[in-house]
Amino acid sequence: MAADLAVTRLDAGLVANDRDAALAFWSDLLGFPVLGEVSFPGLTVIRLGVGDAVLRIVVPEQPAEHLASQGGFLRQTGLRYLTLQVRNLEAIYIAAKERGYPTPHAPREIRPGTWAAQIEDGAGTTVELQQVDDVA
Repeated sequence: MAADLAVTRLDAGLVANDRDAALAFWSDLLGFPVLGEVSFPGLTVIRLGVGDAVLRIVVPEQPAEHLASQGGFLRQTGLRYLTLQVRNLEAIYIAAKERGYPTPHAPREIRPGTWAAQIEDGAGTTVELQQVDDVA
């Protein structure tokens, strides 16, 4: 049976042991505004706006004992990366590199008129940035 979507977007969530480091990457570097947060017994969920979607950062009171592998999305199975369609790929890539975030793939043309780069949040999540050249 196919899902009967009530909302036609995919929201995502990630678990972060370090609240400040997560917000430094997702909110400060990428500019996703904090929409709010709510605490439950044992955890806090911070909601960030990503265009029409929502990224939920779950911060457990007791740090998660199993950490995601770092060093690129091919290091383990499962949901490993998110793709953002942006208009300022080069600027984000440079800012991430200057702030010391892992930058496994520099901007490159992956097909005519489409550029891609990869940055990482330092906790195991890869973000693929894609930019499509403006068509005149």
